[in-house]
Amino acid sequence: MKSRQAPKNNLLIWVAAILILAAAGYFVFNYFSKLASIPEIGESYPIEGAAHVAEGTKVEYHTNPPSSGAHNANPARWGAYDKELSDGNLVHNLEHGGVWISYKPSIPDATKEKLRAIAKGYRSKVIFAPRAANDKDIAMASWGRVYKFDLNADGGFNENAVRNYITKYKNTGPEKIPD
Repeated sequence: MKSRQAPKNNLLIWVAAILILAAAGYFVFNYFSKLASIPEIGESYPIEGAAHVAEGTKVEYHTNPPSSGAHNANPARWGAYDKELSDGNLVHNLEHGGVWISYKPSIPDATKEKLRAIAKGYRSKVIFAPRAANDKDIAMASWGRVYKFDLNADGGFNENAVRNYITKYKNTGPEKIPD
């Protein structure tokens, strides 16, 4: 004699599976809808290659800051820095889908702290560091894309644009490295 409990358990398993799939679909749909609703930010540039070179090798990049090209074999650790890092290491981070927020060291400390707080809000895939070679106060780079801007007269900036850039271009490098 079969138990009446077995069909009831099967039904519960199917209902649970359908609810889980529906919830997952809802979150995936919302994520991609949000990405699609963010307009393109910054300028897109041709990819300059992705070769690994020895640490210390001089590489000429065609964007400021670099957004692709030959780079050092070791990426930098994700996070916020108070000292400049090698462009060659940071281009490797971009290849892994990272976003690099760089700033002129002369910007106000309050602005640096706002940017640092935004960067630290991400577990990985974001690097925040000074870069004296920037031609604008703030520059954000991802694989093949750069967004640059100067601060407002009061030292402010559009924080939503910074967050939207990260949301839109994080994980867009050619190497898919999990967060």
